Amino acid sequence: MQETKFNIYGEMFHSNGYSRMDVLSYIAPTQEEAIANCKRNNPGFHIMSIWIDESKPEVVKLQPLR
Repeated sequence: MQETKFNIYGEMFHSNGYSRMDVLSYIAPTQEEAIANCKRNNPGFHIMSIWIDESKPEVVKLQPLR
C-alpha cells in the first residue's frame, strides 16, 4: 500500500474567538482518509482545499565535528 502526503488548507477556529488560516499535512493512503484524520484531530478546522504534496524530501548531510 502506498501512502501519499496531502496538504489541507483551511481556517482554524479557536474557542476564544481567534481564527487563522493554516495548512496541515497528513500522510494517508487516500484523500478521504487524510480528511477524516484532519477532522478527527482538529475538529475546529474548516477545510477549504486539499492537494497532494509532490515536493522532494530534504536530505540533510552529516558534517564531521572539528
